[in-house]
Amino acid sequence: MPRLRTKTAFAGLRTVAPDAVPLDAAAAVVGSGYSLGSAHQGAENGPFFLRTLSKAHTWGTEQPGIVQLRNGRVPLERAVDIGDVLFDGMTLADAQEALAQVIAALPAGTVPAVIGGDHTVTLPVVQALWKRRRRPFTVVQFDHHLDLQIWDGAPTRDVPRDPVFNTNVMSHVSDLVGPERLFQVGVAPYATVEADSADGLDGYLHGVGLQLPLLAPELDDLEAFRAALGTGTDVYLTVDIDVLDRSVMSSTGYPAEAGLGTRDLLRLIDWVLRDNRLVGFDLVEFAAPADARDATTLSDAGRAVLVFLHLLNWACRQAAERA
Repeated sequence: MPRLRTKTAFAGLRTVAPDAVPLDAAAAVVGSGYSLGSAHQGAENGPFFLRTLSKAHTWGTEQPGIVQLRNGRVPLERAVDIGDVLFDGMTLADAQEALAQVIAALPAGTVPAVIGGDHTVTLPVVQALWKRRRRPFTVVQFDHHLDLQIWDGAPTRDVPRDPVFNTNVMSHVSDLVGPERLFQVGVAPYATVEADSADGLDGYLHGVGLQLPLLAPELDDLEAFRAALGTGTDVYLTVDIDVLDRSVMSSTGYPAEAGLGTRDLLRLIDWVLRDNRLVGFDLVEFAAPADARDATTLSDAGRAVLVFLHLLNWACRQAAERA
């Protein structure tokens, strides 16, 4: 088992060793802070910032309990924190293997709640879940970018993939889960592609799944959104925090000049999960220097915490409803 360390538990959660996660734990938070798959540094500090800013939800209480105002539940009562994976001296391949081992060791019913890290974090988590599950699942990606390999000739599933990087990670994920199992939400309405690839792009994207760009009418219509995604299925949800508009999220490698608002993102997460089952999630690409303490970085981190907390609440809520 890779080495893990916990300095600050997310939102005051109970900390446990990776091999001591209770069988009935609804979710297990794990930090995966590396930038090995990115051209930018800073994403390795994502777990530090989200863990630190999560203290705003627990302030000075000895036994913090976060109440969801809508229904009065204590959403985190069955979640635990197993710490941050230590990636010192690892290559990207080694880091992904280490994270996959941690996820594979979790109890079957426990939702992995992963704080990245660059977007390549998603692949080993999905790989680990895919190997151990009896049912397939859909991957829902909130992102400003497709992160699909649409270069080097007509994009098809048959074109050999470049090694995984944060700009092609979702092609690797799509190859794993199979055709039409990737649902991409909030992406920029235009994509740049080489001229000799343009004719093949539409067919490739349809084979991958469905893209709902920032201007898609489904993002403002619950029933149309539900019809596009479907209901009654298992979903893995990955949030690249650059799906948020630069005005509310500049602490990321490629901020969106036009993106979703925080409330829009939380609402769309609710739409995804209200009639589907969450099997795992990650939040990736929050990036800032380790010593950053400016108001913008801290505010951005606070918003990222809110998104992560919202997903963690969904995992615990679903577990309570199944109990």
